[in-house]
Amino acid sequence: MSGTLYGLGVGPGDPDLLTLKAKAILEQVPVLAVPVSQRGEESLALQVVRPFLRPEQKILNLFMPMTHDLAYLERSWDAAAAELLKNLSAGQDIAFLTLGDASLYSTYSYLMQRLQKLNPDLKIVTVPGITSFAAAAASLNVPLAVGDEPLAIIPALKDPANLKEYLSLFPNLVLMKVARHYDAIVTVLEEAGVAGQSFLASRCGQAGESFSRDLVAEKGKKQDYLSLIIVKGTP
Repeated sequence: MSGTLYGLGVGPGDPDLLTLKAKAILEQVPVLAVPVSQRGEESLALQVVRPFLRPEQKILNLFMPMTHDLAYLERSWDAAAAELLKNLSAGQDIAFLTLGDASLYSTYSYLMQRLQKLNPDLKIVTVPGITSFAAAAASLNVPLAVGDEPLAIIPALKDPANLKEYLSLFPNLVLMKVARHYDAIVTVLEEAGVAGQSFLASRCGQAGESFSRDLVAEKGKKQDYLSLIIVKGTP
């Protein structure tokens, strides 16, 4: 019989934010699969769960390059899915670790789709995790949305000018991966009059985490890759 694949969202980085279900699975699976963007590096998701691991557990590093080359990405996903299937077909249960939630902008989703095509009968269990923006909002004591307000999650703005349209439609926004265009994003927020109602969170739940309620003061500084902005605007 094939093993079971568990997609585990391990939260933003604080081991205390791991769910009880994820912890229970971690303590019993023989294999952990972890995505790495550079060969030889240790996965951040693996660092999060290390306090709960056993010495005999096998670590399966899956190379997932950080690139916009779709063809290269798809080859990497295919290779990772084949490696997972080989281990699952040997009857081993595997926990695939992913930061935040397994179903939100996660490489796990691409691998799961491929595995379902390769073996439609494969047992897959997806375990949700706490997202970075939920943890950031909690740390800031800021509601993401109240009443019947909508909330928009924007993964990464390729053109900060597009933010103007989102601001006109949504009273609450989460802007993910803002480091690359941080200054341009803040300029748009200033022009819309909502920069003072916005919050910057970097490496939430991890070593070196930081929060700022003054986005303008952060302009001109290098922002961490794991940075996001929570916008409390007016549509």
